[in-house]
Amino acid sequence: MLKKKNTTRERIWEIDILRGILIIIMVILHILYNLDFIYNFPIGYGTGFIDVIRIIDASLFIMVSGISTSFSKNSFRRGLIVFSAALSISLVTFIAGRGLFVSFGILHLLGICMMVSPLLKKISTPGLLTLSVIIAMTYFVIPYVKVSHNYFFMFGFHNDKFFSADYYPIFPWAWIFLLGIALSRLIYKEKKSIFNFSIRDNPISYLGRHSLEVYLIHQPIILLLLAILMSLFV
Repeated sequence: MLKKKNTTRERIWEIDILRGILIIIMVILHILYNLDFIYNFPIGYGTGFIDVIRIIDASLFIMVSGISTSFSKNSFRRGLIVFSAALSISLVTFIAGRGLFVSFGILHLLGICMMVSPLLKKISTPGLLTLSVIIAMTYFVIPYVKVSHNYFFMFGFHNDKFFSADYYPIFPWAWIFLLGIALSRLIYKEKKSIFNFSIRDNPISYLGRHSLEVYLIHQPIILLLLAILMSLFV
């Protein structure tokens, strides 16, 4: 499984593996979400231990995206692709029904952050860390801001009529993306693995390299499999 680290330029294997693990956890979480909100299994999604895992998984995924953006030759183009994929998810889930509608999920957030990243990369590391803290602090302010409309839902401002099955607004979640960019400068100065060995290609790293594709196709597959299983056993 282990092999000596190659001195030639290659993907950072630990990033791929971490992203792959996070994708697997995300798929499991979405299975639980479907069982709870579609099939009314009393799982308690959105509360307790499950919600803690969701927050940790999403936070790490956003941070890894911030780190990876530092290695991208055209992060704006990548962000445009991700945001377009996010809009397609919004359209499909809107058609599927209110319980599945994603108005501004994690892909929307990442797409915008990636498109803005060329400007963010011009900010010094201390400046990025300071801006990250400021954005993070909005977590304690936004709940007290009352609005009569939902025009600025992407920034975290909304009223009780707003709904999104997956919701990661710019404030405060973007702080983790900025932190990722800053960490990449501190940890990956040479833009290569921090380990003196590498792990051979495997299914988890493959998922990590193709995380966007997995994100786009996993939910329809899950819904189809659950529908089949429910018709057979429930």
